[in-house]
Amino acid sequence: MKYVLMTAAALTALVGETAFAQSRSVDMSGIVVDWSGDVEGNGEFSAAAIDVNGTFGGNLVLSGAAIDARAEVGGRLTADGGAIDFRGSVTGDAEFNGGAVDVEGEFAADVEINAGAAEVDRGSTFSGDVVIAAGALHFAGRVEGRLTADVGDAEFSGVASGPIEINAERRRGMFNRRDRSEVTISGSIEAGGAVCAHEVIFETGASVSGTLTVTADEAPDYPAGFDSANIRFVERGGEECR
Repeated sequence: MKYVLMTAAALTALVGETAFAQSRSVDMSGIVVDWSGDVEGNGEFSAAAIDVNGTFGGNLVLSGAAIDARAEVGGRLTADGGAIDFRGSVTGDAEFNGGAVDVEGEFAADVEINAGAAEVDRGSTFSGDVVIAAGALHFAGRVEGRLTADVGDAEFSGVASGPIEINAERRRGMFNRRDRSEVTISGSIEAGGAVCAHEVIFETGASVSGTLTVTADEAPDYPAGFDSANIRFVERGGEECR
């Protein structure tokens, strides 16, 4: 019996456990952590693979190679990983750092995303400011505050109620001397702002209110019926966007 108990304890330490619980706080680590439950306080999970489903009254901290979270967070959220998939809501500030970050949810405060590839799905709402640094960005959510993005390429198909600033830079060619970055806009920009890239493309469905300064190597083309009165074009002239 003693040998069986020691083996079970060792396996739990290595693999983690599936948990259904209500507690004041939870702190788990291992190779695989699978958690479902309601936590009055904070949650902290660290593992190679993390699967979290629950409600947290306080802060939630996630650190792992692969993170899959379905969570309602009453405090702050911090997620660091290789691949991060988050669905839920966050009352406090949220920060995502990963190779690939995919988010969908309601965010009541400021959000920061640092990723090789960032996907902000339709249905996501941001009440505060959003700051993104990504090699590739697809933003389909709605942001009420300011949206700032430093990217390689970007697709914006969401709604920006506040001003936006998107700076793109992606090098190609011998010695990486030629910038071939693209920013594609098919969403609604309601308070203007600034976009800088090698090429800025407006597609069907795009609309711009307020002055949007477009800095590019050539003037953008517009789809049929697009009102470009609020676009101010500036030729980039070899200058970097960031």
